[in-house]
Amino acid sequence: MKAFPFSLRLTLPGILLIMGCVMGSFSFQRQVDLARQRAEIELTHNARLTASTTAQLLEYLYRRSDIQDAQAEGISLVISRLAGDTNLDLALFCDSTNRIRNASRYELRQQSLSMTQLAELVPVAEQVRQKLAGEAIVSSDQTRIRAVYPVQLPGKPGELRSSNVGVIILDYDLQQLVQRSIADALNQSTELIGILTLLCIVVGILLDQIVTRRAKQLVLGSEKFAQGELNTRVELQGSDELAQIATAFDRMAATIQEDTETLQASQRQFKVQAQQLEAALQELKQAQTQLIQTEKMSGLGKMVAGVAHEINNPVNFIHGNLQFANQYANGLLDLVDLYQNSYPQPSPAIQDKIDALDLDFLTKDFKKTLQSMEVGTTRIREIVLSLRNFSRLDEAEYKEVNIHDGLDSTLLILQHRLKLGDRCPDIEIIKNYGELPLVKCYPGQLNQVFMNILANAIDALEEGARRPRSAGQAKLNPKIQIHTDRIQSNRIKVSISDNGSGIIESTQAKLFDPFFTTKPVGKGTGLGLSISHQIVTERHQGKLYFQSEPGKGTEFVVEIPVQDAN
Repeated sequence: MKAFPFSLRLTLPGILLIMGCVMGSFSFQRQVDLARQRAEIELTHNARLTASTTAQLLEYLYRRSDIQDAQAEGISLVISRLAGDTNLDLALFCDSTNRIRNASRYELRQQSLSMTQLAELVPVAEQVRQKLAGEAIVSSDQTRIRAVYPVQLPGKPGELRSSNVGVIILDYDLQQLVQRSIADALNQSTELIGILTLLCIVVGILLDQIVTRRAKQLVLGSEKFAQGELNTRVELQGSDELAQIATAFDRMAATIQEDTETLQASQRQFKVQAQQLEAALQELKQAQTQLIQTEKMSGLGKMVAGVAHEINNPVNFIHGNLQFANQYANGLLDLVDLYQNSYPQPSPAIQDKIDALDLDFLTKDFKKTLQSMEVGTTRIREIVLSLRNFSRLDEAEYKEVNIHDGLDSTLLILQHRLKLGDRCPDIEIIKNYGELPLVKCYPGQLNQVFMNILANAIDALEEGARRPRSAGQAKLNPKIQIHTDRIQSNRIKVSISDNGSGIIESTQAKLFDPFFTTKPVGKGTGLGLSISHQIVTERHQGKLYFQSEPGKGTEFVVEIPVQDAN
């Protein structure tokens, strides 16, 4: 069904007003027709009555007055009194020859009737004389009523019936009376239309109060309810159809609100359960990954510890025997010098052997060889010690350790990565170690945290070194600064910073998320910083945070308590 395009508040009064105007128009036209008929009947009756009375009065004057002047004066008086009728335009008194003896207009006197504006009444006047009966006729244009009545004048002597018959002619203006009747009808119609207009205004106000406003309230309630305000109620008073619709709407709204709230509660519950399941799944996945990583690191630690132990024994044997070898070699070389001094002229065979061995070079180089071997074994022993310190990943109890030892061991293991190549300078390590007490912690896990942070710093410096630089840019001098300090009586801080490319702001918020990495595929798992954050915050009740500015570098800070926080 096509919607009605207009408001009822304006439509219903408008319809009533239009109907009132149409009815008023028909009523006005009807009243005009009736007024014309009444005016014609009334004026015809008045014309007959006036003409008949005037004719009788004139006959009386002619019979009773013997003096001609008195007759003329009386006739003039009668005719002049007729002129007082507002509807009468012209009154004529004609003799038997149709000569005007008297008239309401002086200029028409003594003229022939045929020479006036009423010339068309000459045949009617003759007919009236013959019948001696008056007539009242309406003009062809229905604007005038003319009454023609006979007046018997004194006859010739001896006549029983006078043949001298005059006529009195009264010309009435019907249009003027009709106009007054139309004006009266128009006034009545105007009053009727005014009453109808007032009635329409009253009806419009009543409709606005009873129907429109209440319907608007119902519409507004429906719109609010459609926009999501489910607690909206119309609550219209009364027992009419709108109130019944509002009551049905309120019941429907209450039912929908109850069902919607139940559905929303179920959705919230399902959403919470889904979030809990997702969090549990994420924790399970992270725990599984961390367990695998821990098992890998634990196995690696055991293997490194075993390898370090196996290497350490022969290296210690070699390092210890190098001292004796050095003593023995020095003794033999002293003996050779003494022999050369005692026997400056050796036999030809011995001289040939001395020349073949280049004894002077051998004497000098042999000492250097022994010294380099001692340096090498010392270096191997340091590396083995660092591996043993770093391989404490399987230790599950707190231990009091020196944090600086863990940092140095980690740097020693990563020393091969500090060389960036021939085109770039090596990474400079700047240590600013403060005075720290022994810290009770999981040493192997903290070493893993230091390893992850330092490895990421080296990766950032390598990326910055590989990045092409313009001619105006200064040459990069890669640096890693390690600063340790005691910030409170029971807490220490380890700060590791680099002057690499920094971390962009869009990735900083996700840096500690599991499996989030900015490195290429195959180079990073995205678990290093996540596990490090968990080790520091959960295992050591500490803090791990960072500060980074793109283009200037990154600083990671580890804060842990000196003693067990529990």
